[in-house]
Amino acid sequence: MPLILHINDKITRSGGVEAYIDQLLVADWPSAWSHLLLGASLRGMQVTIDSTDSSLEWSGGIEDLESAPVFQSMRQQGGLFHVHSLSEPKLLEQLFALAPVVRTIHEPRIFCPGQGKYWAKTESICSVPCGLHCFYHAYTKQCCNRHPKRLWRQYQNTRYELHSASKRYARLLANSSYTLEEAIRAGVSPENVELLYLFTPAAPEATVSANRIHLLYVGRLSQTKGVHYMLRAFALVVKAFPKVHLDILGAGHDEAVFHALAEELGLMENLTFHGWSSSEQVVAHTERASLLLFPSIYPEAFGLSGIEAMMRGKPVVGFDVGGVKDWLRHEETGLLVPVKDTQGFADAVTRILEDDELRLQMGKRAREIALAEFSEEVHIQKLIKIYEAALSVD
Repeated sequence: MPLILHINDKITRSGGVEAYIDQLLVADWPSAWSHLLLGASLRGMQVTIDSTDSSLEWSGGIEDLESAPVFQSMRQQGGLFHVHSLSEPKLLEQLFALAPVVRTIHEPRIFCPGQGKYWAKTESICSVPCGLHCFYHAYTKQCCNRHPKRLWRQYQNTRYELHSASKRYARLLANSSYTLEEAIRAGVSPENVELLYLFTPAAPEATVSANRIHLLYVGRLSQTKGVHYMLRAFALVVKAFPKVHLDILGAGHDEAVFHALAEELGLMENLTFHGWSSSEQVVAHTERASLLLFPSIYPEAFGLSGIEAMMRGKPVVGFDVGGVKDWLRHEETGLLVPVKDTQGFADAVTRILEDDELRLQMGKRAREIALAEFSEEVHIQKLIKIYEAALSVD
């Protein structure tokens, strides 16, 4: 029974990466496959391993990693490492020595020291491959941690990924066309990377309440997520639909800023900040929503909440950034808008709300595509073939 050890920088759920791993762990796998999640952190030469199974927790020197009980178990029964959001050269070197390593590119960290390809100062997307310019832009564009030691470390980690690790992974998996193209543009060999979309479990098709128009946002409350652009667009939508209501699910460091902006725009009667929400609460809000808003202004690697809404027959309005267009197909599963175009975003939302036939047609098509391309079954079948190929390599 091959053992797949999923390696991440944390085991607690805090974003899309952890949500994806959680879904993998409970997916319908053939009985021959066994999975465990480990959270690994490195401080100097000391490595700490956390796990959802407390009996597997371990701490020791990086040179002693092979002696950790969970790794001994994997060597006995065979298996591989599946690395997610973690870039520690010393730790990865140890993993390469122990077993085949597969890696998913969840975000730009393997080709961007700032891990976002985003210039915060100008709220614009970086279009330059990783290079020495990153040191200059860290200070002038605010795209990376500006502490000299941390900046140097992140730059070195990215160079290691591009020039060493990317050639040694049994397989690199890009979760969108955007991450695939950017990885190749940064120097990753096209032969070493392939496209594997994220997935969402199948769910019953939801219906839309006819009594009240509900819009939904699910995500982190930060400037990069474009919530301020969404609120300004929503103010325009309210003028056309005075009874429209926006449910905002999520928390983040810019939450107070968005509360203040909503009050300034006179929107507090038309929206609710729900804060952090459980998976069950997200599902309940998604089921009653008319459509999902996806206003990110930085290059989202994918956008898991988008396909979750599509699986329940909900169209999406979003800015055309990163990997969003892989699932938000303009005039098919929703409407794409040029990034930061507030009026265009409001017009797109208004258009869908005004046309019940269009909204239902887009919702139906969204669900069809979610089932055909972003289902658990499709993803797991492809991933099994990737694992089998990795394990067959001597």
